[in-house]
Amino acid sequence: MSDERKKLSWREIDKLKDSSGLSKLRKKMEQSRSHRSVEDKKSKERYLKELDKLFTGKEVSEKEEYLKKLHLSVGRRDFQKMLHDFYQRFGLPDEPRDLLLFLDAGEREIFFGACEKIRENFGNFSLSEKQSLIAKLKSLKLSLRDETLSYKVEKLLKELSL
Repeated sequence: MSDERKKLSWREIDKLKDSSGLSKLRKKMEQSRSHRSVEDKKSKERYLKELDKLFTGKEVSEKEEYLKKLHLSVGRRDFQKMLHDFYQRFGLPDEPRDLLLFLDAGEREIFFGACEKIRENFGNFSLSEKQSLIAKLKSLKLSLRDETLSYKVEKLLKELSL
């Protein structure tokens, strides 16, 4: 029996291996690596957000704010005035969602400009954006009282295709 006591069991050998200084050090290093990678991702995201804020100018954010207000004012009395003010300050927007608003402009200059912008950028729009623009143009074609504008819309619809 004395010989058996001197030999360690496999369980005891495994326990000694796990509690050795090298295994503890390895575990700590693995934990710090995984923790560091999470911190690196978060700090990188924060850094990129700060860079975006730095390089997007005040004018861009002002334009976006004005577009939000413009979208909220659809159907109200001041919509045409806000539309005209936006056009005077920033010109026509590039996004199809925003261009849809300018198709409701009361002024021919703004309306024709929006039609031209749609014609130029139509190939760059997504399928759903194209469909919404065509639907809007079709409804305008039927509802416009001005024959010149109606003709312009009809001509534009013939040029545009999905």
